[in-house]
Amino acid sequence: EPDLRNAADSEASTSRLRGRHLAAGVFAALAVGVLVVVGIGRLAGFAHLRDAVSGADYRWLAVCAAGQTAVFAGYSGALRNAIAVGDGARVPVTTSIRLVLASFAATQVFAFGGVAGLALVYWALRRVGMQREQAAVRLIGLATAVYLMFGLLACSAAALSLFDTSTPLAMKLSWLIAFPIVLLLARWFTTPSRMSRWVGGDGGWFRRALGTGISAAAWVRGLTTNDRGQVLLGWAALYWVGDIASLWAALHAFGVRPALAPLALVYATGYLAQSLPIPFIATGGVDAATTFLLHVIGIPLDVALAGVIAHRLFAFWLPVIPGSIFAVTLPRLGVALERST
Repeated sequence: EPDLRNAADSEASTSRLRGRHLAAGVFAALAVGVLVVVGIGRLAGFAHLRDAVSGADYRWLAVCAAGQTAVFAGYSGALRNAIAVGDGARVPVTTSIRLVLASFAATQVFAFGGVAGLALVYWALRRVGMQREQAAVRLIGLATAVYLMFGLLACSAAALSLFDTSTPLAMKLSWLIAFPIVLLLARWFTTPSRMSRWVGGDGGWFRRALGTGISAAAWVRGLTTNDRGQVLLGWAALYWVGDIASLWAALHAFGVRPALAPLALVYATGYLAQSLPIPFIATGGVDAATTFLLHVIGIPLDVALAGVIAHRLFAFWLPVIPGSIFAVTLPRLGVALERST
């Protein structure tokens, strides 16, 4: 945590995302993506893949575009409300979208478990006037709120798919058991009596980091009783719904009509591959995992691969272009953020 703060709090540090670095990252991501397509394409049969592509109804790709618009609108809305909670700064919509796209590019191209994107958002929180501790809590709290909605969606999909024989029982039980345990632990740690033991006071880096995490969890818990907090959670839900809608439409383009609950469950499980802290693997990992998981629930491998490629065109390759531009023009974005205070 101290390293993240120091890196993000330095204007010079964040502005080092030069064009050549991003270009190298995009090229590496492209290479990984090609390897995934070639590797899975060989298993599926390139002739079958060609037939799937040639027979596609590309009108469905408009829904993919709409879904990804909802994704970035959702995260932008969640971010703006996270900043504004408690009489914070009112960041303009256009500024927040620029920040979200820049954070997306940093996260996807430089991966490392999302640290680059988190550092950029922390830098932005500091630019709107938050102190170090407040910015750290708000950053982790925002991520926690977004993934709370992710977990609720995945757990609901697992429950709705419980009697669906196409989805593996282990996949469903994993979500139905693990996520409620996480919620119970969060509730246990955020009770006032236990928080007082960890939050504030002196201690080593582990105690401070744990205290920040617990404070962030308590902040998210408070969102459920706060009007702006409930709006934040609604925007976070839109983020995930938009991405699932994009994948759903991409599969429809290639003639597959998957049920929503199993599809959402597969999406959530495949998405976890993106959190692996390995450089340049964010796009390749989630592409491969989602393709094979779609095949597990009965979708032909060639069609699953074609659908995932179409989905990721809108979910990764198109937004990474403006995101990279915003990431290398951070000083301008910093000025816009400071003006919103």
